[in-house]
Amino acid sequence: MRWSLMLAAAVIFTAGCDKKVVKTGEKTTRVHVSKMEKRLFQERIPLQGTVQPVEFAVISAKISGTLEKLEASEGQKIKKGGMLFGIDRQILKNQVVVKKDEIKVREAALDSARIALDVARINLDVARNDLQISNINSEQSKRDFERADNLKKTKAISDSSWESADTDFKKAQMAVKSAAAAVNNAEASVRNAEASVRNAEAQLKQAQSNLAIAEKNLEDSAIAAPFDCVVFETYVEENEFVSTGQKILKLENQDSLEVVCFLSAVYYNRLVPGKTAVDFIDRSGKVTARSQITYKAPGVDPESRTFKIKIAVPKETQLVSGMLCELNIILTEREGFGLPEAAVLLRSGNKMIAYTVNDQKRAESVDIRRGIIDEGYAEILNAKELADKRFVVAGQTFINNGSLLVEAQTENK
Repeated sequence: MRWSLMLAAAVIFTAGCDKKVVKTGEKTTRVHVSKMEKRLFQERIPLQGTVQPVEFAVISAKISGTLEKLEASEGQKIKKGGMLFGIDRQILKNQVVVKKDEIKVREAALDSARIALDVARINLDVARNDLQISNINSEQSKRDFERADNLKKTKAISDSSWESADTDFKKAQMAVKSAAAAVNNAEASVRNAEASVRNAEAQLKQAQSNLAIAEKNLEDSAIAAPFDCVVFETYVEENEFVSTGQKILKLENQDSLEVVCFLSAVYYNRLVPGKTAVDFIDRSGKVTARSQITYKAPGVDPESRTFKIKIAVPKETQLVSGMLCELNIILTEREGFGLPEAAVLLRSGNKMIAYTVNDQKRAESVDIRRGIIDEGYAEILNAKELADKRFVVAGQTFINNGSLLVEAQTENK
């Protein structure tokens, strides 16, 4: 009985001692610890865009007629300058020949009119010379008649001599009138010849214009590829009649593609064509190629508050026109040191901290200047002054400054 009481007392005393140790013992927290990790940080804008050819064209008929030759078929690749189609080629060639012959006829008519004008001008000069001679003769006849008339009054000449002088004077006057009429007729002939020349010149000019139109129609009847291209679509069949302006082919240069996207206006001033990088992303999220923004709209659409950008498509993407593709616009990119985003805690006053483990295995907070958040990692801008620290990257929400820590896993020591 005595030994039983002593044993019971011992048990009670031992139990009391154990309870006292637990009550006064310090609590520990299991955490995961790691140093900062060096990695590439990017500030990205994910977006989608439609692939389009840089060069494309819908080729229409420039003239009406029968589509005699359709050299291009859908999917066919054609070099710049290669024949696409022809419309009424032989008819238009014949028209050119006819218009050239018409020009020869008009040139001959003009030459004849100019010769006739030269003859008329010569005849006018002759008529004017004849008139001048007739006027001289008339003046001389007038003087002869006046002298004969005075002599007749004194009966110094016979009546027959006076009559002869009178007749010569009247003949001279008639000759002047006839010469004057000849001059008038010659002047009229010159005017008519000049009008004929002008008319022949106008007809020649019209014929030359008709030839230019015929040659232009012939040129427009054969359409060549304006750039290296593939025939994307055909709208008509060979031997079909087409009208001016009717669509014939759709062409695309698939060796030169670009992505067209629309972006919020808040990013307008951060994008620089020729400098801002863009990553192309496949379905698995992997970066397949990098390019640059090649175009930025000169302004923002006031209704949607967006603006257009274009990005050159690298050949290694194997994209074709019409596809929808995934992109990341890289606003900022730099190498730095970082921690898992959850390891950086926000405190009052927008203060950022992280917990480190000191030599006594206790938690110790340090101020953090956080940069880019990328794929769950926070860039640490003041990493240089924290280079040797080991940070609590898991379990940090359960600790405070001075908490006793137990490392569950230690990485990058």
